Amino acid sequence: MSNMKGRSLQLAITISSGSAYLLFGYDQGVLGGLVSEPSFLSAMGNPSSFYLGIIVALFNIGCLGGCLIAGLWGNYLGRKRTIVWGCLTMIVGGIIQASSYGSGQLIAGRIVSGIGNGLNTSTVPVYVSETSRSAVRGRSLAIQMSIVIFGTVVAYWLDFGMIRTQTGEVVWRFPLAFQDVFALITVVTMPLLPESPRWLYSKGRKDEAVDSLTRLMDLPDDHGDITVIVAEMEQAVALEQSDSRLTVKSLFFDKTDMKNGRRLVLCFMLQLFQQFTGINVIAFYVTIVLETNVGLSREMSSLVAGFIQIAFWAGTFPPIALMDRLGRRKVLMLGSTMLCIAMVLFTVGVALETPPSSRLALGMLIIYEISFGMSWNSVPWLYAPEITPLNLRHLGAAVGCFSEWLWTFIIALMTPAAIENTGWRIYLLFCFMIALSVPFVYFFLPETSGKSLEEIDYIFVKDRAPVPNMFSTANSSCVDMQLKLEGESNMVENVDV
Repeated sequence: MSNMKGRSLQLAITISSGSAYLLFGYDQGVLGGLVSEPSFLSAMGNPSSFYLGIIVALFNIGCLGGCLIAGLWGNYLGRKRTIVWGCLTMIVGGIIQASSYGSGQLIAGRIVSGIGNGLNTSTVPVYVSETSRSAVRGRSLAIQMSIVIFGTVVAYWLDFGMIRTQTGEVVWRFPLAFQDVFALITVVTMPLLPESPRWLYSKGRKDEAVDSLTRLMDLPDDHGDITVIVAEMEQAVALEQSDSRLTVKSLFFDKTDMKNGRRLVLCFMLQLFQQFTGINVIAFYVTIVLETNVGLSREMSSLVAGFIQIAFWAGTFPPIALMDRLGRRKVLMLGSTMLCIAMVLFTVGVALETPPSSRLALGMLIIYEISFGMSWNSVPWLYAPEITPLNLRHLGAAVGCFSEWLWTFIIALMTPAAIENTGWRIYLLFCFMIALSVPFVYFFLPETSGKSLEEIDYIFVKDRAPVPNMFSTANSSCVDMQLKLEGESNMVENVDV
């Protein structure tokens, strides 16, 4: 693997980082299918439903902690080492969970696993973005997010199969232990892969950065494309070092040329809108929704929930082909439109409480899952590392993940009580937020597809332009890049709204 180049190396990166992301999806979903298993409840001391909800939700608190660690020390450790430490932490958490003989031990294991997951989810998108070509960066991250949802599908159906074919504590101990397999794959393979050339360059390790870049692109170090990217990285580092001020005040009154505060706010807000599509209401409590709102029996709800998860996974395939062709903005706005229609009709269906309206609600639920998988599932995870400058990219990804886990935790806690006390009215909140996401994307998010990570700086830094003579080694590539930059003025205006 250490001798791989070009496409074979990109495939190895996809497999290694994808295994860490499959673990992300698996660990999110594995406990949800086990919380009603009698042997599991007995081992945990038969906790109340509220306490059980706390046990499930505390995983997200661990994830918040992992995001903070990644934000503080991720740039020091580097992309690869942060991911390896994240997986090692999740292995320890998996062992603690699988060997649990009480709720306290399980909570400890959940929090430890959450910390590792927070490290991974903050870093894997950055690593994938920084090791992918500009033209396929969206596709690379879309593949990773498809793997995440596949992990959730694996967890659900493994739980389903174990419950129906096995007895005793193996029913829940094996699924909790099985997550360590995915972490081990990443721990073994990640050290054999190249470090991010952008991170190496930012640390002054320029020869290593060029070597990593030549392996990733399978080109000699004097090739024009390599020379252009190296010059872009050099200029980006110089630009960021000259204007890297970041304070709490700048998050709200950002007057710097780099607009670092504004970029971090966008990272936070994008994940907020993702969570207020209502996806985790469906992901965590789909069987409750099917029983309470749609009117299915418990057995039928469990079976239908499994096929809804498969529909969700199927929806993650179109972005692999479309995200780089249509662009991030169009994918998000198209997804929001489809999600809004599906959520409105779903709400109408559960509000009417008739057999035909229940079938309408079920159909809209499936369309909703597919629509989310096609749009908001992937783009927010890619967008945060794209729009943040090199010296703050780890922080931008961490801020996005922090927002993700914060709102996931809040929604996970409020949903059972909201469904019980408000019924269908809780879904009106999600209808409103989905509709609001369209103008948010249109006015505040610039397009990033097809641009190098260094070029994206100039969407925000509109008063500066790249120095032409820095790209004299590859004139044609320089001209192409200059034309791109000159054509970005419209998008810059959107950023300044």
